[in-house]
Amino acid sequence: MFVSYPALFYYEEAKEGYPEGFSVFFPDFENCGGTQGDTISEAIYNAADWLGLVLSDDIENNREMPNPTPINLLDLEKNNPFKDDDFDYEYNKEKSFISMVSVELSEYLKDSEPVKKTLTIPKWADKLGKELHLNFSQTLTDAIVYKKTHV
Repeated sequence: MFVSYPALFYYEEAKEGYPEGFSVFFPDFENCGGTQGDTISEAIYNAADWLGLVLSDDIENNREMPNPTPINLLDLEKNNPFKDDDFDYEYNKEKSFISMVSVELSEYLKDSEPVKKTLTIPKWADKLGKELHLNFSQTLTDAIVYKKTHV
């Protein structure tokens, strides 16, 4: 199951022992920290990995998962994770950006050993599924993850 969440990418200039790079935060996940990367590519890769780890942990431990905020409602200043803290978070506004981050969640779920289930579906659904060459097990798995991520 492919899922996407918006992320805030803040570009920070190099300073006193810290290289330049991006700090990445997901506004839909409170108190969960974030990740970083020295380049845009590394930051996006690490953000997808972070998202996969956090969401799979939520699913496996039966915790509520947040609904993704529409990206057009986000703002780097208003959603700055440090805006209420006692320091000024310095970042380059021109190089910072907001982007959707996507991940294939099934690659992160640990307990993926198949379990045999018997189920009943309407005849029309069976016929349509066969015509579409659906893998019924994968379709059911995707539907369960979708239900969990879109409560």
